[in-house]
Formats: sequence, C-alpha cells, structure tokens
Amino acid sequence: MNIIVVPTDFSPSADNAMKYAAELAQTVNASLLLVHVYQIPVSMSDVPVLMISAEELKVNADKGLERVRELLQKNYPRLDIKTDSRLGDVVEEIKTVCAEISPLLLVVGKHGASGMERLLFGSTTLSIIRHTAYPLIAVPDAISQFRLNRAALAADILGIGPQQDFIEQFMSNVNAQLHIIHVHESGKESPGLKNLLPHLNPVHKTIRNEEFVHGIERYVKSNNIDLLIILPHKHSVIERLFFKTHTTELIQKIQIPILCIPEN
Repeated sequence: MNIIVVPTDFSPSADNAMKYAAELAQTVNASLLLVHVYQIPVSMSDVPVLMISAEELKVNADKGLERVRELLQKNYPRLDIKTDSRLGDVVEEIKTVCAEISPLLLVVGKHGASGMERLLFGSTTLSIIRHTAYPLIAVPDAISQFRLNRAALAADILGIGPQQDFIEQFMSNVNAQLHIIHVHESGKESPGLKNLLPHLNPVHKTIRNEEFVHGIERYVKSNNIDLLIILPHKHSVIERLFFKTHTTELIQKIQIPILCIPEN
C-alpha cells in the first residue's frame, strides 16, 4: 500500500496538515506515517549541559505521537496510521525515512522560521522541499478542510519532464479537473502548452503580461483552484540567498495547498 509521510512537531499547523493528509489518504487508498523528529536541548552556559536525557525525549515523543494518532484514528477509523519518532536533524531524518519506505508523497504544515533565519536558511518546509526527492504537499494554516475539485499545474517552456508519470497517476486517483497554466510576461501565446497531458482533458491557459507569482496567484483565486502543482528546479546557494526563487515565493504567498514534485 502507498504511504503518505506526515512530519509533525505537534503544532496547530502540523495538526492541520495531518487532517488534510488523512482525507487525501482515504481518497488515494494510502496509509499514514506520522513522524516526529526531536533534538536534545543543551543549556547555554560556559559548560554545555544536557537539559533532558535522550531516553526521556524518546518517551515524550512517543507519547505525543500516540496522542495525535488516537485523535486522528477516531475521525478516520478505517485509516491505517503508524508512528515513528527519531532523534536528529529534521530534514536529514525525513530524508532517511523516505529512503527506507519510498512514500507516495509527504504532507507538511506551511510554517517555520522567520526574519533572518528564514533569509539565511529557509523554513523547515522549504528545507524539506529542497532536500528530499519525493513529492510534497505544503498545507497552509488557512485550509481547514480537504477539498480537491480543481488542480492547477504551473508549467514552463521546458514542459513537464520526468514528473509526468506522477502527475498522471495522482490526477487519476483524486479525480479532479486539471488546469495547465503558463505565465508569459511578454504576452505571447505559450507554444506547445495544449500538447501537455492531453488524455487528462485539462484546461490550458496562457497568462499574459503578468509577473509569474502574481499571475499564478490571480488565476488560483479567480478559478477556485484547490491545489497548485509546481515543478521546482534546483538552485545554487548563492541564488537562494540573493534571489527569491519561484518555489519560495509561491510557498510563501499562495494560500492553498501546493504540491511540489521534484525533478528526480
């Protein structure tokens, strides 16, 4: 059976993402794996001192996971829900989990760092997107219930590439209408757009004379899109530090769930 991985830090954002993941899992006939990654806190003094033992942290992590699992199970009694707690770096441990089980996708809450920390390192959600090789849905706090009637795929002039198989299978499983959109700031018609994924019978639309993120944002709102699908490209450290990538801007500004499908 397909598995959906849901990282959780027991925050309201994570709880919201779990509910979305549970509804999606029922729709696509998948199970859930709730993952909590914990770290050992160290006091900030002249001599570093462990504030709590690894054993205590493990016990508390497992108790927290069991609590949220039981609450979720009450609302979704037929759903197969498992848990996993791990000590370490969040991104690295999530990568390890994915390597071990090859999930269908991940679902995470859209929250994280702010200010200077976000500028230098990015939020936890963005870090997971950059460093994992599996599709991921980022769910904003504003989404209180699961709905997936219309999805929009933001395509570029390079086409879809290796992500095509996943898109086709996912859209068939969720039985939603697909819109394929391309933002062309020069106002020209996007060549080849209407040749993409023809057997899914998508709506094709070129958004002209618009800045990329603003054009996507307007289309999402005016067409009642429930899920935005993006195909992020790899960027260097310098690019991430000094230029906003489209992926980063979309994650920060678009207030509907975003499905990121990596190239590999």
